[in-house]
Amino acid sequence: MDRLEPIQMPSYTDDEKTHIAQEFLLPKALREAGMDPSVITIDPALWPQIIRPLGYDSGIRTLGRTIEGIVRKVAFLVVTDQTFTVHLTQENIKQFLPKW
Repeated sequence: MDRLEPIQMPSYTDDEKTHIAQEFLLPKALREAGMDPSVITIDPALWPQIIRPLGYDSGIRTLGRTIEGIVRKVAFLVVTDQTFTVHLTQENIKQFLPKW
């Protein structure tokens, strides 16, 4: 360590990721899927679980993929007439999150 200089790698905080996901990534994924925003509602308490499914991730690329996967699974349920609206709760979030 005496010859190395530690550098700080900036990253988004969880609050910033939550804001980005709610304001930009989720509406973008819904637009790309051709879905109405009223079809899916997410409990505010679930965002930390969506943001960090595996632990620490500094960027938002994985978060974007996770949200797109959730929207695709909801779109499949709507298209196959299994439901018209989906409310993500602590009880059903596991079926919508990716399985790593």
